[in-house]
Amino acid sequence: MTTTLRQVLNIFEESAHPLSLAEIARDLGVEAGVLEGMLQYWVHRGRLREVSGDAAICPMCSKRESCAIMPDMPRRYELATGSRNELPLSPNCLCCK
Repeated sequence: MTTTLRQVLNIFEESAHPLSLAEIARDLGVEAGVLEGMLQYWVHRGRLREVSGDAAICPMCSKRESCAIMPDMPRRYELATGSRNELPLSPNCLCCK
């Protein structure tokens, strides 16, 4: 039996593009608050990484934090490794940015 935590990672292993919290919550039938903790677990473990947010580059205008559209864009996540057999990448450290 697969745990919900493992199902979250499986979704990313099968996806060809970054996914938002809302997409995954809908697919798994899990509350967003619970899912947020699961995503952060995998980010901390180095298996997922956030690919958008405050420091992201806007795909519309190529600006960073000064773009008026960016605050409305949902955070998206993607698999941080190419395969299950690879060693996970180091987790993103917020203090090193």
